[in-house]
Amino acid sequence: MPFATSRTAPWPDAFPGRGRAAYLDTASIGLVPTQAGAAAARCYEALGAGVRGMARTRAAVERTRTLLAEEFGCTAQDIVFASSTGEAVNAVARAISWQQGDEVLTLDDEFPTVSQPWSKLPGVRLVTVPAGPDDDRTSALMRAIGPHTRLVAVSHVSSHTGTAVDLAALGAACTAAGALLLCDGAQAAGVLPVVSAQADFYVATGYKWMLAGFGIAFLIIKAPVRDTLEPTLLGHANIPPSRNLAVGTPNLAGIHALGAAAELRRTVGHQAITERATALAARIRDEAQALGFRPVGHPGHVSQIVSLVPPGLPAESWVTRLEGTDVIVAERGGNLRISPHFYTPDSDVDALLLALSHPHA
Repeated sequence: MPFATSRTAPWPDAFPGRGRAAYLDTASIGLVPTQAGAAAARCYEALGAGVRGMARTRAAVERTRTLLAEEFGCTAQDIVFASSTGEAVNAVARAISWQQGDEVLTLDDEFPTVSQPWSKLPGVRLVTVPAGPDDDRTSALMRAIGPHTRLVAVSHVSSHTGTAVDLAALGAACTAAGALLLCDGAQAAGVLPVVSAQADFYVATGYKWMLAGFGIAFLIIKAPVRDTLEPTLLGHANIPPSRNLAVGTPNLAGIHALGAAAELRRTVGHQAITERATALAARIRDEAQALGFRPVGHPGHVSQIVSLVPPGLPAESWVTRLEGTDVIVAERGGNLRISPHFYTPDSDVDALLLALSHPHA
């Protein structure tokens, strides 16, 4: 279905469960397409045959690796599956050979999954810096890199403000300083272009823009960095001297769903998805501002997430009021957060803007 005339929901057969509500909260939970559910069901059907069925799942797992490698510019061997972003980041944190006095640098409003795994490492200091009034997150981190910075941890797109990080510039600055870069792509992977090699570790969850539901995430590790790791979270899948960060058998049904969602994005077109989501966000940002809502975030690094300071009522009250009109958005950091995806029809944006234009309705 052409996006340009999308007054009805694009790809309706893939998302029949979206209902009548205007769903503009993919940054919280992405809609799961029927293809992903069917793929997970096929996995469980195969496992119903026990060991023989287990063998039938391998082709789907390898197909998922291939699709993700194609989408994120890496090799299939660079990909590690995990149950969540938190599991993956903690595995990284406990596989680096830290030295006394090493510092991990992050922003002071980072999502806890990005900041907390480093907070209890012996001899390692967690350093947090503000993004600043203009939310130039890239520059704030680059300025703060120092002689003891061993790793920089950052979200590719802020879940509070929607500001995107310039991963190429930040990655180059880290490399020049001899520091590692870990990037959480929870709010970017599946909707924005990602060159995973710009970070040493790129991690993403399945349940937001990747459209695969909960219980599955993946980590991409640069090969030269992988060869330096010494995992301390251990299991049957990474008995020393293995460098593998996966400790056991991954969520096979989740991988099947992840692969099916990746096939759908490939069919729709990665560039088309980016253009559609960012165009909808630009419309929301511009028209909401004309209604008195102030956009937050750095104007030069906008994404598909729109964060607004509402006039009058606090953001929480706006979320409740909008839900009463079947418009689903969220509040984050005191802002009204709106997050369309490629499956968002123009009529959903129409409904949102109509509701925003009637603050006392």
